Amino acid sequence: MLKDLEIGKIKPYELEKIIVKEIEDWPEANRRAALIRLEFLEKRLGKKFELIRDSYIDNSSEKRGNLTTGIEQKIGGSVTPLGMGGPIKINGQYAKGEFYLPVATNEAALIAGLSRGRKVINNSGGIKTVVTRDAMTRAPIVSAPDIGKAKDVCEEIRKKGEVYRKMKEAAESESRVSRLIDIQPFQLGRIIHIRFNFQTGDSMGMNSATKYSANALRALKEKFQWLKMLSLSGNMCSDKKAAHINTLLGRGKSVETEVEMPVKLVKEVWKVEAEDVVKLNEIKNYQGSGLAGTVTGFNANVANTIAGLFVSTGQDCAQVVGSSTCFTRAEIVGDKLVFGITLPCLEIATTGGGADYGTARECLQILGCYGPGDPPGSNVRKLAEIMAAAATAQDLNLLGAEGHGFELADSHIKLARGK
Repeated sequence: MLKDLEIGKIKPYELEKIIVKEIEDWPEANRRAALIRLEFLEKRLGKKFELIRDSYIDNSSEKRGNLTTGIEQKIGGSVTPLGMGGPIKINGQYAKGEFYLPVATNEAALIAGLSRGRKVINNSGGIKTVVTRDAMTRAPIVSAPDIGKAKDVCEEIRKKGEVYRKMKEAAESESRVSRLIDIQPFQLGRIIHIRFNFQTGDSMGMNSATKYSANALRALKEKFQWLKMLSLSGNMCSDKKAAHINTLLGRGKSVETEVEMPVKLVKEVWKVEAEDVVKLNEIKNYQGSGLAGTVTGFNANVANTIAGLFVSTGQDCAQVVGSSTCFTRAEIVGDKLVFGITLPCLEIATTGGGADYGTARECLQILGCYGPGDPPGSNVRKLAEIMAAAATAQDLNLLGAEGHGFELADSHIKLARGK
């Protein structure tokens, strides 16, 4: 079969379907196909890639009779070092207790900083977390014959009458868990961007939101037959981009955190005054970010923690772009430093996609979040609170460390280079 691949008789993406006809074992067909493609690559490049071969991950699926490879043209696996932070004490709606944090990263000092931040949080009684919104969005675009007809469509959707009801019924007709909770039309001339909002249980929900939005649009076209479908995604969703609409209206899970720390504890740990942390948060995270033209990044370095937890738990890493949108808050109230963050659009899952396979499943099990929750959506909201708590600990420590002169640089050099 390798020879057929080399001469172009078969295509690389065809291997699994050819092999499974011979052995009738879909996971094994995927493994063999990956090895053949890797051997093909090795011969072409004149190199050996043993670590890629040894790191093979099976994320194929046979759900409901549908054979999928997980990703296309697999050749093996890619490994990132995995460290343990925590435990961090969380007093949340869904996350209650102490949680160890599996963080996948190549960056030294990241887990050390996270661990120091969480220690202060624990010594302050833990961190409060709440999920304020839960909705995955998809925003198709349609066009009308003129601006008046486009206005009529928007008004019909907004009044939530018979047409809205039929769209909701159509959207939910094939769903087991997902529910349509809102439809928001935005007119731009003859073009209408229709932003659908779904609660999707414990899955991230992009695929189901796309499918069910299409079903709803078919119902809309029964009323307005002259509507022209342009695309199932018109970027008003907005997926995998730093977008202010997700900051204002939410996407995925919106999470708030808050911890109250004695000012004496802040001084003891970071050798800085709590007032200095508040001042640095204002100057760095708001003035500095504003001067730089930042759209959604008013924080010290939340993306680092979110990325590390995304990689370890099998999330869609491209969504770190939007999911690390964050506003860090700090103020003095009496003898306490009140510190927290706002994550308006954390796009995550505990089932489906990468969450179901290999080490990602085990990392979710470490967090007590793997699989569908009971009731639906409870596991992924728990994960959202844990990620938000971890990001808070990291930002807290970074502001404390940066407020102490050259400590940030010194610690990175020491932990990364051993100097």
